Amino acid sequence: MRALTIEPGERVMSSAESATTLDRRSLLQAAILLVGGSVAGLPASALAQAAAPAERFFSPGQFAILGEFADTMIPRTDTPGAKDAGVPEALDALMTNWASGERQEQFRALVDQIGATGLLAARGDARLALVKKFDAERLGAHDPVYGRFKDLLLTVYYLSEAGATKELRYELIPGKWEPAVTVGTDTRAWAV
Repeated sequence: MRALTIEPGERVMSSAESATTLDRRSLLQAAILLVGGSVAGLPASALAQAAAPAERFFSPGQFAILGEFADTMIPRTDTPGAKDAGVPEALDALMTNWASGERQEQFRALVDQIGATGLLAARGDARLALVKKFDAERLGAHDPVYGRFKDLLLTVYYLSEAGATKELRYELIPGKWEPAVTVGTDTRAWAV
């Protein structure tokens, strides 16, 4: 598998091309594009370097809503949840460092709309019901902003160490090729 690098003037692979050469760097580049950022002209090493933001993109109230929403969407089970994997912090950093102004406004407004549902006041099954209802309404209305937001939450989770190594099955150097593998309830998908 060839690692994807983007040099100035080089194009990003299409989804059809990347389906056969999917790695963590290409997933990160896709996440950046989801938030409206640009990876054109960035050396590959720039994607590996992340500076800690001085302050959060989302307000403290919005960040709390984002954290609870993400953790309701990806809860802790026998694997780490969204909060455990640092999804709210990573999404906040993406918004600060790479998102376009338009995408920043859209995601802030969306988090405010999620907060207006009473998510923070709800607990347990009531919170899950609120998230399911919000999700069904937004997906039913074909809301492109919510679709990008949800895709980005999932992408950030599966790019995290916890998502890639505990939620998904990961082997740094795969063993022999097995044409038939027994799949059970504890079988996980492959990370790479």
